[in-house]
Amino acid sequence: MKIFVTGVAGQLGHDVMNELARRGYQGYGSDLAPQYAGVQDGTAVTTMPYVSMDITDAAAVSKTLAQIKPDVVVHCAAWTAVDLAEEADKKSLVTAINVQGTENIAKACHQLNAKMIYLSTDYVFNGQGTEPWQPDNHDYQPLNVYGQTKLAGEQAVVNNLDKYFIVRIAWVFGINGKNFIKTMLQVGKTHPELKVVADQIGTPTYTFDLARLLVDMAETDKYGYYHATNEGGYISWADFAKAIFATAGYQTKVTPVTTAEYGVSKAARPFNSRLDKSKLVAAGFKPLPTWQDALNRYVEILRQQDFF
Repeated sequence: MKIFVTGVAGQLGHDVMNELARRGYQGYGSDLAPQYAGVQDGTAVTTMPYVSMDITDAAAVSKTLAQIKPDVVVHCAAWTAVDLAEEADKKSLVTAINVQGTENIAKACHQLNAKMIYLSTDYVFNGQGTEPWQPDNHDYQPLNVYGQTKLAGEQAVVNNLDKYFIVRIAWVFGINGKNFIKTMLQVGKTHPELKVVADQIGTPTYTFDLARLLVDMAETDKYGYYHATNEGGYISWADFAKAIFATAGYQTKVTPVTTAEYGVSKAARPFNSRLDKSKLVAAGFKPLPTWQDALNRYVEILRQQDFF
């Protein structure tokens, strides 16, 4: 099986390539940079073929994928700077990447009869209430530009393909990039106390664990919408921060605050990021480990890298 991965300079794409290598699959990585620009850690993503490709260029996408002829495309590339997406001069670029870029990938997959795995987000929902969002609930009311464009990306996939997996994730962290854990560890070094939002609830997703699930999916034809985060229960950002500091051995105090008390950001954030993952088990997929286990493994890697 030949698998093409977009966005390998990001957290998830990097780990998907390494998972492909572990299983002996041929992976092709792509991103916008002329050369691979992610973590140079000697792992598979730096040894497998890399192709510079602008997903917003329909002709380039069609030509590149026609030459490689992948069986599966894992589409990790996206604009993920949520607040920056709200700026008037950025909206057209965000749309080009998250909507048109996804449509270009989907159309190329259709031409090749290839499977597509599209990474989406809890931000496609309105973020209200306390009930976990179901993967086949299509009552969408995204709160911000990022969520709107990711939803439009989902629709571009559905409108062009039958062989697709739409996988919604939340609170992502991985080695190759910035994330909440790294920010907490950096800020916690110099601040004895931090205010962290306590009324936004969800579950973290470790890209190392998610990559395994995505390759599991690629090996099947169990198409459809799925939710995938680590197990371990729902928590607030404040809860997560406390766990991060405890795991790293920090003495930093976390003071829980409401979103209103913390201050308004440019993009509205969902209060309810709970994602129901029971469909994974029903389809025969192995759930991700608990977020507590994932956090322990991740912090240990950062410690070995002298990150903190």
